[in-house]
Amino acid sequence: MFNTLVKRLFSSGKEQPNYFYYEDTKNSAKDEQENEIAQLQSNLNITAIDQVNEQQHQIAFYDYLFGQSPPTRQHDELSLYVANKITELMAQPKPVLASLPILPASLSNVLSQLDNEDFHTDTLIKLIELEPAIAAKVIELANSSYYNHSEKEVTELKSAFMLLGVNGLIEGVINGFVSKLTPRPQVYFSQYGNKIWQHSLSTGVIAKELLHTSPLKKQTAQGYLLGLICNLGDMIIYQLLTEAFAYIHPDCQPNSYAFKTLMHENSTKLTYFIAKHWHFPEMILSVLALQTKITKAATLPLLYQKNPMACYIYEANLLSELIIRYQHQAIDSSYLEQAKDRLIYSEQAKCYLTKAIEEQD
Repeated sequence: MFNTLVKRLFSSGKEQPNYFYYEDTKNSAKDEQENEIAQLQSNLNITAIDQVNEQQHQIAFYDYLFGQSPPTRQHDELSLYVANKITELMAQPKPVLASLPILPASLSNVLSQLDNEDFHTDTLIKLIELEPAIAAKVIELANSSYYNHSEKEVTELKSAFMLLGVNGLIEGVINGFVSKLTPRPQVYFSQYGNKIWQHSLSTGVIAKELLHTSPLKKQTAQGYLLGLICNLGDMIIYQLLTEAFAYIHPDCQPNSYAFKTLMHENSTKLTYFIAKHWHFPEMILSVLALQTKITKAATLPLLYQKNPMACYIYEANLLSELIIRYQHQAIDSSYLEQAKDRLIYSEQAKCYLTKAIEEQD
């Protein structure tokens, strides 16, 4: 997706890495992205949210995605060089946004109809029929165990709609587009891209479940979309990293601490600007903007009062990370019990985690 951009970014292949990059640039020109997000946060009447040491949890989840970082405080030369270059790109992401695919007509139709109770499914089905990749995802979803409880295979869209309903049809369209943004480079990296996609799917499903039992029950379609795309920044940054490796050195691994820090610091901001670039509805933009500021559970009660959807999406993402780590034996049930008390707020999220613990034990 970003081959041309990466070649231009690394065109000066003989350039030596700048080990003082962060010191040289930390007081550089004003960051327009931060100002815009801060202004949006101010408009929502949310007070500034203090940074706390939850970075350890996020880095631990990146360890699951990409493997443990080498046990050294020294960054290898190549990793630091690539990280610095992509950090420069994240500061002015317009070239990244310009390289993204345009929204398919079916997804544009979904976005415009999210709050419309008289959703015109016939129009959407006709659009999907013109988009084979989207149609394939819709049919795949209809054949999943979640929706299809019979042994009869679904092979066409109308039958898929009969099983999925309106919300399920919307899910299939969203899955079809977002899955195309999942990194699919050389075989060596495919396992990592798949993990990111599975985490995104899990977050979308959990968000839908939380909202289904909440006062926002009628907004489950919006919640699923938000859950699915809230890690879009990880997908894009990882795609940039893998394409940079292919251009610079195909044998390098994406488990450098520098790369994980790069994703941790830039992912949610990039997600917001991608959604804005695609002209997503204001409700979705406001929720994504707030994800860039939430870093501790102590702020969730206030957030829930001001924007409960943003609270549910943050919790869905956190729950997905916790459950995935637990399933891979990186943490135990006592850790999950502590997380339930300390890291989440809503009753829906607490109930979901309790149920997950019981099902896993």
